[in-house]
Amino acid sequence: MRFSKKVLAAAAVAGMMFAGTPAIAQEAPTFSLEEIIIQADGAQTDNADTTVSVKTVSPGKASSIPELLRGSAGIDIQQRAGVGDNQDGTVKLRGFDARRYTVLLNGRQINVAGVMGGQYVDWTTIPLNTVEKIQIIKGGKSAAHGNTLGGVINIITRDKGINGGEINILSGSNGRYDYLFNYTGSAGPLNFNIIANKTGSDGFLRNNDYDAKQYGLRLNYDITPSDNIAVGLNRTETKRGFIVANRPGAGAGYDPGFPISDGESMSPPQPITATTPNPGSFWEKDNTYYDLAYKHSTETGFWRIDYWKNDEKRREVNYNTAGQIILDRSLVSDESDSFGFSGQETNNGHTIGYGGEYKRLRYGYGSFAVRPPGAGDIYPSQKIDLWGAYIDDTFKLNDRWSAYLGLRYDHLSAKKDDAGATTMRDYDTDALSPKLSLAFKNNEHTTTFLSVNRLWRAPSMAEYYWWSNQYNSAVASPGYRKQLKPEQGYSYEIGAEQKVSEKYNTKLTLYHQDINDYINFQHVNPFWCYNIDKVKVWGAEWENSYKFDDSNRIVLNYTNQHTKKVGTNNTNAGLAEEFDFRPRHKVSLGYQYDAKPWQLRYNINFVSSQQGLYNNNNSRGEIGGYTTHNLAVVRELDKSRTISLYVDNIFDKQYVEQIGYPMPGRSYYVSLTQKI
Repeated sequence: MRFSKKVLAAAAVAGMMFAGTPAIAQEAPTFSLEEIIIQADGAQTDNADTTVSVKTVSPGKASSIPELLRGSAGIDIQQRAGVGDNQDGTVKLRGFDARRYTVLLNGRQINVAGVMGGQYVDWTTIPLNTVEKIQIIKGGKSAAHGNTLGGVINIITRDKGINGGEINILSGSNGRYDYLFNYTGSAGPLNFNIIANKTGSDGFLRNNDYDAKQYGLRLNYDITPSDNIAVGLNRTETKRGFIVANRPGAGAGYDPGFPISDGESMSPPQPITATTPNPGSFWEKDNTYYDLAYKHSTETGFWRIDYWKNDEKRREVNYNTAGQIILDRSLVSDESDSFGFSGQETNNGHTIGYGGEYKRLRYGYGSFAVRPPGAGDIYPSQKIDLWGAYIDDTFKLNDRWSAYLGLRYDHLSAKKDDAGATTMRDYDTDALSPKLSLAFKNNEHTTTFLSVNRLWRAPSMAEYYWWSNQYNSAVASPGYRKQLKPEQGYSYEIGAEQKVSEKYNTKLTLYHQDINDYINFQHVNPFWCYNIDKVKVWGAEWENSYKFDDSNRIVLNYTNQHTKKVGTNNTNAGLAEEFDFRPRHKVSLGYQYDAKPWQLRYNINFVSSQQGLYNNNNSRGEIGGYTTHNLAVVRELDKSRTISLYVDNIFDKQYVEQIGYPMPGRSYYVSLTQKI
């Protein structure tokens, strides 16, 4: 199903006339922000309203935020491993990978810089046992967030609350374990939250053991009734084995105790013999987030100042088949920071937002404990500075119409960061991005909305590095001696939300994006990066919630998505006509039962067939469609203790989310939660 601009415009007019009986004087919702509240003890998605009441997320057995998002419309989860996966494509938002959307933790960005320019999201650094809600902005319709096509995922943790906490212990298949502790308290004007977590797994695939420790402290102090200061520190220490190829006749041998699978690869430029993982190879990483915010409340709004800093160090070790270390390197993989200022004021029916930010994307020097022959020194090759500023206005036109207007300015400059590093080309680009959203209250139960927005995204650290690195390459790449342009275009969105009855709510959204100069980046040797003339992304999302009674409820989400490339071919461009690993259809059906002392969640997730590339090369493959069934049963033992049983993939479905990396079969987990 393809939606042209004319079709969307006609649908907008038709939708606004749909059910157009006189409306009750009620504020129509704005669509600059959509909140989705998700509970890990079942795929609960409630976005019947634009703003959903705050609910505490209990992570249960979920190992990461991707697991919490799996049943949401418009989101694809495609992992290689059950835990510890942090590729760009682990989570896709409306078909876009992590380079094209922003992930925030309490409003601060966690898309990291990375060595050699990686712009990935490390989902394991998010303290799951303090997550309160997840806000999702789909598409580039908020002026407050720039340099994005897919939108924003903002994970918000608890800052304030009554004194108390909980301890959670989990054990399950493949050696999975969790020991989670969090405590929230207050002392006069001071509120605090403490976390201490240890998680891990033996790994389902060969050499893919995972262990992590996490510590965190967040302080919130009310200086006066109008002034507040918040300080946060979150540290994660992770060790994970590289997935080793496990195929009969492969270089690292074959272990029949693990599934047949492809292996991962380490970052170049070391010789490939040193960066092909063998048994025992691993990476370990220390990541620390620092946060500082000051907020002042006014009579009609607020203003705030923010600062955040990332400090990440990574070590990689590889062995040869004889068990001898052939590579041991340490990398200062992220030293980025950001200054921000924002505010909001409400006056005469207008809510005015404004703000600006300055981000410095950086990483540091590396060193070798064991240097492979021919390996060069590791320098911080490039640096990127991002400036952004915005102003927006949310207001009512009358009792039935409301509007959102926004304007954003973004500027990116990039250049060489160290005299000893690879020669980098200077890069400078900027853009203005207007935003418009309209909402029409058809009647008491129905709202129609329309959004038109300019899109703009400059190259990520990875894309900038490899374009510049290969600019004068003797290899005739598609980007040979061509300027890399920023992506730009327009997005169109239309939808309707209706309360059909006291029991049934439904919402349908259609979207279309036209993107010029799409940046194609293949992160395998020789790492080409160049522009594709045009890309089109379009689809539909249908979300439903039916409440039988106070105890029983079902949630049904359907996603339909399409992509098309114009002006490319098979040469190092993945699939020439479309993006790979974007299934046409996805359905999530969940049954929820809540009647103390019992809770039950039964979720069915269907993903249709999809095209992909086999083993990081140009050989096309296809993943067949698959359906998985998951069950969670929770029993409240008393007011302070809960025991839970989880069964994933009940019918032991054999499937993959990425070609070459099978997912676990039937898995069991049990957990005990003790309130303190």
